[in-house]
Amino acid sequence: MDRKNFFLGIACIAAAMFIFAVTKPAVKPAGTPATVVASAAVEAPAVVPVKSSSSSIRELAASDAEKVVLENGVVRVTFSTRGGAIEQVELLHQPANLERKANIIFNAGNADAALAIGILNSATNRVEPVYSEFKQVNLPASATPAIAFQGKLPDGTKVMRTYTLSAADKEGAEPYSIRFTTKVTPASAGQMPTRVWHSTGSWQHTQGDANHQFISVLADNGEDLTHVNIGVFRDSSGFFGLGSHKAETEHPAGAVGQPFNWVSSGNQFFASIIHVDPKSRGSRSELVARPVAFSATDVGVQAFAYWEGAIGADTSIVTEGDFFVGPKEYARVAALPDNQVSVLQFSKILGFISFGAICKLLLACLGGVHSLLTWTGAWSWGWAVVLLTVLIKLITWPLTSAQQRTAKKMQQFSGPMAEIREKYKNDSEKLNKEMMKLYQEHQINPFAGCLPILIQIPVFFGLYTAFQTTVELRLQSFLWINDLAAPDTLFHVAGFGINLLPILMGITMWLSMRMTPTPSADDTQKTIMYMMAFLFPVICYSLPAALSLYMTLQNLLTMLQAWRSNRAPVEAVVVLPKKKKSN
Repeated sequence: MDRKNFFLGIACIAAAMFIFAVTKPAVKPAGTPATVVASAAVEAPAVVPVKSSSSSIRELAASDAEKVVLENGVVRVTFSTRGGAIEQVELLHQPANLERKANIIFNAGNADAALAIGILNSATNRVEPVYSEFKQVNLPASATPAIAFQGKLPDGTKVMRTYTLSAADKEGAEPYSIRFTTKVTPASAGQMPTRVWHSTGSWQHTQGDANHQFISVLADNGEDLTHVNIGVFRDSSGFFGLGSHKAETEHPAGAVGQPFNWVSSGNQFFASIIHVDPKSRGSRSELVARPVAFSATDVGVQAFAYWEGAIGADTSIVTEGDFFVGPKEYARVAALPDNQVSVLQFSKILGFISFGAICKLLLACLGGVHSLLTWTGAWSWGWAVVLLTVLIKLITWPLTSAQQRTAKKMQQFSGPMAEIREKYKNDSEKLNKEMMKLYQEHQINPFAGCLPILIQIPVFFGLYTAFQTTVELRLQSFLWINDLAAPDTLFHVAGFGINLLPILMGITMWLSMRMTPTPSADDTQKTIMYMMAFLFPVICYSLPAALSLYMTLQNLLTMLQAWRSNRAPVEAVVVLPKKKKSN
């Protein structure tokens, strides 16, 4: 193997990761008017546009609406008689910050309610939310919290909406899920029912996602995943001009033949998912993603989604399903049907290299390890990262040992190898042939050092990707670390945070390289390797502390292994070439 090219390749990957980590999308300045861009993904379904009506149905102001609250011990859902929709959801077990004085509140600051009904306005050709007054309807007594609203659309169409919360203590129930039904019935017999849309609501960005990288809308039709991020609603100059575009005011997408199984809106750690039952999907569906202005500079995103649905015998259309509003915990969303685990939206390295499969495997292992360590208390997730690191090292230990033995063996032949390089420095073909001859004669496998690296690289990238959205680590402390999902900032100097773990990671990486023999590496290769000990901490400096903790422990274990290997010298077995038999 040409080790120089190998190390250069690794250096290129590391440099590309550095560019990926530090590059920020161009943010449209506040007050800049958006430019309308036609972006229809598919031909829109033939929905029935709603014309304005002179009926007595009036729109209800948010301040005049009555509020009704349902709670199951995990979520507190505030419903509004304004459209019979969900004004907000408080996640009772998810603190907003380290102070833990308030909880995460879904849809806070959004003028549109979650699961708000939308109808197509024929004058503007835009989906507009319906905020007419809905009256609360009494339901039979039930063990699970439930509520119902009844109202009308501007054209007189009757709408019945019911919601049921899952019991938090019921086995197999998902406490973050709200069961909903929307039944639309024409005002008079013989009329076609009005098609309605449902809003996903929106999330504000998390503190660790300053660039709003994870604010997005997702939709899944069973084969393809539609992804609309906040970037489409901002002007962008692209990367050296590549991918530049003007901001859109809305972004439509559709699915014909295979309608969307679910549509979601989410941020780095949380998601709201409208999962419609198969019987309510029909053969086509559509969504319109739109930005949500929380302030002059803070923007979120939401979607209004439509499912065709079948018309019933009474000419009504029923849209029924589940509305999940909660944390993107791997075990939780993996248990949801129709691949809703995709809301984890693992970022792709360089925009196209996906490590989704290994991310899921590593998160499943992390969750399994944690289940064995819950008895350790507040530091349980930190110990889970430590134990996962040890397990990964144990798996790669034999391969790394083989690498170190081969390196020591090659070190004993550094003299002959140097002589061969000097003798054939102008003939690369002869050089490679003589080197391979030397390896064969002395039973040296020059490729033994590659396998551990080839295994460790996808593991690192998998954790690099997964830990950015691992809500299980959010606000979890360990040692001096306050939040494993954020950098371990100890203090600030002139506004710059001093993070200890990335510094320790760089030092231990440099020491482990010093302890590992590299007889075949020239000065240029060694320089590249030591540059990586500087580059990797820079890449990980603003990433979750859990990743730096993993890398630092890996380096320490590698140093331990190198120390053990160096104490047990390996003697080369010289195999003399066979003499040819004389005739």
